[in-house]
Order: sequence, then C-alpha cells, then structure tokens
Amino acid sequence: MSNPARAEIEDLQGMVDLASLVFKSEMGKIFPVLFSQENVENMTIVKEKGRPVSMIGLLPREISFFGHRMKVGLIGSVCTHPDYRGKNYGAVTLAKAEEHAIDIGLSLLIISGGRGLYQRFGAVRPPGTKRILVKPGRTASMREAKISDIGKILDLYRMKPLRYIRNFTDFEKTFSTGYAEARKTKTYLSEKAYITVVEREDNHYVIEYGGGSKDVISLTRGYIEKLGLKGCIIVAERHFKAEESLPFEFPGTAKIISKRSFFDQMEGYFTEIMPSEDYDRFIETVERLSLAEFNQEVFCCSKFKGLPLSLPNYGFDYI
Repeated sequence: MSNPARAEIEDLQGMVDLASLVFKSEMGKIFPVLFSQENVENMTIVKEKGRPVSMIGLLPREISFFGHRMKVGLIGSVCTHPDYRGKNYGAVTLAKAEEHAIDIGLSLLIISGGRGLYQRFGAVRPPGTKRILVKPGRTASMREAKISDIGKILDLYRMKPLRYIRNFTDFEKTFSTGYAEARKTKTYLSEKAYITVVEREDNHYVIEYGGGSKDVISLTRGYIEKLGLKGCIIVAERHFKAEESLPFEFPGTAKIISKRSFFDQMEGYFTEIMPSEDYDRFIETVERLSLAEFNQEVFCCSKFKGLPLSLPNYGFDYI
C-alpha cells in the first residue's frame, strides 16, 4: 500500500483526471480555485504507477461569525480510482489531510457530504438551514448578473453576518464557471439584492443571496414571474427573516480538528455573547471533553448560549 502525500504541481492534471472520472464531470472547469497551481500543495494524494489514484481536496478559507474569523478547510472531491478501492486509501488520505490542516492553523474541516467515511473520521452534521417556499407576489425589477457585477455582488454578500470571506479574484474565477454546488446556475440582481438559483429535480432553489430579507424575497418573486413558476425555495441561514420556514438539512459534515486553534480564533465570539461566568464554565466543561465529545457540544447538543454553532450555506464556496 502506498503512503499518502501532499500533491505537487506535476500531479495537478492527474488529480483533475481522477476526479473527473469518478464524478463524471469536468472538475477542473467547475472548481478552478480548488484545482489550481496556487492550491495544489493543500491537496493530499496516493499515487500508484506515477499517477494519483486517491485524493482529498482541501481549500483553506475563513468564515466570519458576526465579525469573528475562524480558519476552516473546505473538503471535497474526495475520491479513489475504481481499480484501487478497498485498500483503505480514503481513510488514510483523510487523516493525512487533517495533519496538514492542523499544521497550517485551520481549526475546522467542512466536508461536502455525509458518507460513512466522514462519520468514522469524527465529522458530525451541523445545524441545518431554513427552507423558505416563496410564491408569486410583489416583485422587484431584476436582470441577470454579469462578470462586471461581481463588485456589487460581493458588496451585498458582505452584509451577511455569517459568511465565507471571499477573495475577489478567486470569486471571479468561480463565478465565471457558471456553476455553484456543482450545478449550473444563474444569478440575478435587483437594486438591493442578488440571488443565485439552481434547478433541481423537484424545484428551483436559491442557494445563495445577498441583501435584506424582504429584498431577497421580492427578487425571488421576480424570478418566479420571469420563468412562470408556481414557487421557488430559498435555502436561508437562521438569521433570514420570513413568516414561515421549514428545516433544511446542512448538505455536509464538519469536524473541529484543533481545540486550541478553535478557541484562539473564536474566543471573541463567545466572550461577546456569554457573561464571563458562563464563558468560564464553558471552558471548564469543554476541557474535560474528548475531541469527539467537543464536536457534539459545539454542533449538536449544547445548552450554552451561541451554541450549537451554525455554518453558512455553501453557495459558490462549495467544493
């Protein structure tokens, strides 16, 4: 069995070929930032006969929680060539990727999927989002967004209290693909909002938005009117204001990989929302927990204020 290692520039095309074969998509085209020379050193692979046969895609990012930044790693394009399955490459490669993530100061891994491999790795399902069904009604004037609108889109996106921190150039590359969450998408703008929509088998979904809740709903109604639909679903974070909503499962799993990094990066968030005595009690509690128990505390079943911790919906940041 070959050992996992960090990828090098000469492995890049082999990784694109492997992922494209397994996922039956043009993965280099859909995910140009993940599969780039600038990011190749964050990828972990197993090679056989000089080519990658198993891989873990990792893209370092930051999330803003009400202005407090946490360093995270987005995990995706996890795959093994069909001829090399059953060798435990997925598990050992994921463990090696975690080591690298800790070394570069990441505190959390967010994985696009809920496979048994990720559960055995210790990843848990974070709190979900809202599912808001929008029906025809009063609309806002709208137009389809273009590359030249990226500045405005990012201005609106920055208004969100819970979001990924985006690099303009990287976002331009991602937006230019015409894909989000591995599906073809379109983005529409009004004066005060934008929405990014994908069509799935059962409905049309707004998977990303920016602007005030009322403006986003009005723009979504404009989309409904434009396409002659009966309705459209907004996948919204918990802070989105709507009269009615249903739970919507987070489409991935997450794992805190370093308690120390997590508290170094998020102490300000917790001390801002917890009285000092509660924060001290929180620290005392989690110090006694294993990493697996700590993940349950943060994402699943805590009684402390500000927990469980929600994550932003993927949108264009999906890998």
